[in-house]
Amino acid sequence: LRLFRMTLGVGYRFAFKTGLWRDELIDAVAPRAGERILEISAEGFSSCAELARRYPTAHFTAAHPKASAAGAFVTLGNLEHLPCCEGRIQAGGASFDKVVCALALHALQPREKVALLKEMRRVLRSGGTLHLADFDSPSMPRKGTALRATGYLFGPDSAKPHLDGTWFNMIEQAGFAPVGRLKTCS
Repeated sequence: LRLFRMTLGVGYRFAFKTGLWRDELIDAVAPRAGERILEISAEGFSSCAELARRYPTAHFTAAHPKASAAGAFVTLGNLEHLPCCEGRIQAGGASFDKVVCALALHALQPREKVALLKEMRRVLRSGGTLHLADFDSPSMPRKGTALRATGYLFGPDSAKPHLDGTWFNMIEQAGFAPVGRLKTCS
């Protein structure tokens, strides 16, 4: 079982570290000069350094919900790193113009998902936007294989809301409205 999880973890990181979803998410954020952007991502999926290089006139802050992500951080003049302990973002309310969340929710238990989403809402300025990329309910049963596999890594309760699509309701439950899917990728 340990070997299975280790192999699954390596494949998981490799498969989702690259891909069109990342480029599309970065393009969708497209900050203006002076904007403050918070990125919350799962370990190994951060796009914050790439965003900071691409948009040098905006300010970026990276927060990683898992303590193990506190490893090698890139140092740039317009990029800082904040602790995110137990789902609490160490920043004042209404501090950011945009919040980017990249693959950080599916690994969390349902109550942790809602708590982190509420934190994102708390630190987002009025009129700000949330840019979220995560697993969604599969359009065909066989396309749910990767998502079901995450249940082995993070627990079945973490994957269930993504498999049945109810995780999307958690976004609204946390205070974001209106919420809409802009794109779904296989």
